[in-house]
Amino acid sequence: MEYVSLFSAGSSRWLAPALAALAVHEVPLQLVPAPVAGRLPAALEGLVPLGFAGALIEDEGYQTAAAGLVGRLEVEAREAGAVDAVRSRFGELEGNYLLPLAVKQAMEQSGFAGARVLWLGPPLRGLRDALRLASSVHVLRGSPLEGESFLEMLAPPQRGLALTDKTQAQALAGEVDLVVYNGGALPLALLQPYHGLFAFREPQQDAYMIVDQVISPGYFRQLYLSRLLGWVSGVDLPPEDFVE
Repeated sequence: MEYVSLFSAGSSRWLAPALAALAVHEVPLQLVPAPVAGRLPAALEGLVPLGFAGALIEDEGYQTAAAGLVGRLEVEAREAGAVDAVRSRFGELEGNYLLPLAVKQAMEQSGFAGARVLWLGPPLRGLRDALRLASSVHVLRGSPLEGESFLEMLAPPQRGLALTDKTQAQALAGEVDLVVYNGGALPLALLQPYHGLFAFREPQQDAYMIVDQVISPGYFRQLYLSRLLGWVSGVDLPPEDFVE
C-alpha cells in the first residue's frame, strides 16, 4: 500500500472525487487528507521519513510557499513559482506544477489545439505553458495595463489584442474559436453558437446553452486531479471516475 497526502487549508474540494476514483479501481493507494493549518514546512519534511509517496497541494497559498521549500523543481513549477504536487524520489522531494499540463490536455482532447482564444478574467499561474497550443490569444481586462501585462506572459507570436471595452470584445468574438472564462463578468453577447467555452469558474447557466462545446469547471477538475495523482503515484486513473 502506498500513501499520498492531500494538503489543504481547510475543507477540500479535491478529496471526495479523488477518493471516488480510488474506490472504483481498488488500487493499492490510500489518500490521506492533512489540513496543515500553517505547518506546511513540517508537513513537507515529514513525507519522506513517514514513507509517503508524495502529496497533492490544493491551497493556492500553500502552492506558492511550496515552491520555496522543495529543493528539486520541474521546469513548470519554476516558471509558475508554484507547486501543486510533490513526490519522493531517492529520499528527497521533487515538485511540479501540473495545472498548465491539464489545461493543454483539455484543449487538445476537445479539439482546440491551434485555437484562436479570447480570455476573460485574471490570468492563471503558468499561463504561458497552459496556452502553448493556442495560435493567438486576445484578452478582455479592466485596463490597458492589465491587458498588456497579461499578453506579456505569452509567447510573442501568440499575443493578440488587449481589450478593455465589451463592445470591442463582441466585435472580435466572431474571429475566435474558444472563449476562456476565469471569473468576473461574462457578457453573453460575446458567445456564439460555434464557440467553445472553457470555464475555470462557473458562469451563468445560460452560457452553456449558447455555445457548441463546453469544458466545465467540474470536468476540468476531474482531468486535473487525474494528472496530479498520476504524476505523484504513477497510477493513471480515468478523469471521468473523479466524481463529486
